[in-house]
Amino acid sequence: MPQEPSRTLWLIPWHIGNMRDITVHAAQAARKLRVFLAEEPELTKRQFETDLGIDCRGKEFLPIPEKTDPRFLKEVLATLRAEDVALISSGGIPCFIDPGAWLVKSLRSQEVTITALAGASILSTMLSLSGVDWTGTHNRGTFLIYRSAGPRGGTHASVLEAVRRAEEPLFVFLSLAQFRECLKDMEPVIGKRLVSAFFDLTKVPRSKFPYSDRMITLGCRDWMKEADRIRWDEVSDVALMVHPAGACG
Repeated sequence: MPQEPSRTLWLIPWHIGNMRDITVHAAQAARKLRVFLAEEPELTKRQFETDLGIDCRGKEFLPIPEKTDPRFLKEVLATLRAEDVALISSGGIPCFIDPGAWLVKSLRSQEVTITALAGASILSTMLSLSGVDWTGTHNRGTFLIYRSAGPRGGTHASVLEAVRRAEEPLFVFLSLAQFRECLKDMEPVIGKRLVSAFFDLTKVPRSKFPYSDRMITLGCRDWMKEADRIRWDEVSDVALMVHPAGACG
């Protein structure tokens, strides 16, 4: 049975690297609301204070568990009976790459009102930079969050299945540590298709993020060599796009 009527859960898109990309609505919500759920609460609080000049002494910042947590759900529901709550995402799209999807699903089953604000995101930025013509009715894309194979090794069936759809661009979200492993997984079936790597999209300052906004496109085998030349200690984020078969770099 659903809980008693509650207030609203606001899904707030944050910037993906440049504070100037925060929307007016997101900044207003940051000032107005009191309780915030975030992947990195202390970082979010610090950004409120230093970049937006917000006094956070009366605000509460809670870490979002990556997996379903009944105790955390109960705590959020109790808060929602009295006031609105915000879920804030540093990836631009709340619950897409950052944690929180399980919470949204659980609260929706409790008939909680959920409202999403629009904003800049890593996904829209990659799509703009991709060079893929999305106006054609034949164009589709695949989006994959890469997971390591684990101690037993082996290639994920989902990775190979996605790569085999050769006429579609494949967007892969992964951690820095998974870069070589992911390419190795895809290489046997990728053929001559090109792979683009997106580094530290929109991040500033350039002195701290020297690879900011760089998109490098190579064949998969060439990437095996190029990966050794990337100064990974100077990279914060990376994502991949496998181009459709026949695409030119």
